[in-house]
Amino acid sequence: MTGSPGAPYYYVSHALPAPTDPWLRMFNTDLQAEIHRRLGPDPSHTGLLPEPSRDPTPGECDVTPAMRCRTLLVLLTERYYKEPRTLRDLAVFRRRLLWEQHQTGQRSTALIPILWTTKGLPPRRDPDTVAVPVGDYTTSGLADLVGAPHARGGYLRVLRAVVERIVTGARLSPPVMNPQDLCFTLSPQVSGMPRISLSDSCFPNMTYAPVRVPWQPTHAARPSLHPVPRRDAAPHRSWFSLVENDDRPILRGPHS
Repeated sequence: MTGSPGAPYYYVSHALPAPTDPWLRMFNTDLQAEIHRRLGPDPSHTGLLPEPSRDPTPGECDVTPAMRCRTLLVLLTERYYKEPRTLRDLAVFRRRLLWEQHQTGQRSTALIPILWTTKGLPPRRDPDTVAVPVGDYTTSGLADLVGAPHARGGYLRVLRAVVERIVTGARLSPPVMNPQDLCFTLSPQVSGMPRISLSDSCFPNMTYAPVRVPWQPTHAARPSLHPVPRRDAAPHRSWFSLVENDDRPILRGPHS
């Protein structure tokens, strides 16, 4: 599915303490230059790196570029899975990937996790994580390769692998989301999908009354103390017969 007009070609989701980190800036500059070298300097091939900004107003934090970007770059660090903002980026984009898979039957590769700093990361990694046989990248992460003269060759190998993943994932980018989709993320054309609220500002004062559920025994009921009167079977039994003093038909089996 093609991206919407004005959607970032890629969006870098990270939990780095300093968004103005020079290694992060250098990586984004090299990434953008390599994409433009391969695809041309078209504005539709421009990515987005989050900028440091003021504190968001209530409800403003609900909107994230992960709702519209064609591919999502996740810079994996120890803090990434602890920050609400980055976890929200990941949850929103994963929901978009589910939409794409249910609509087309194809699994999109637009989610691109990258090992930025391996210290503190769990040993079990996402299977979609960019895997390049470069020792420093596998053991330490991409942050140690950016700007290191002795690791220039390995850095370029990882960079080109990331660009290849971006170009491939953008060809099957998931559908975009709007703010209304954050309230009820019901997958289209899929019945029975759960509705998951991705926004705390959706219906903040709504409460749900308890639903009365009829009691059902989980074990066999005790036999009745009153014997059931025996009825003599008719000479010619039928599947439907009448009960004495009752005009409602009942269903009887051949062995009743």
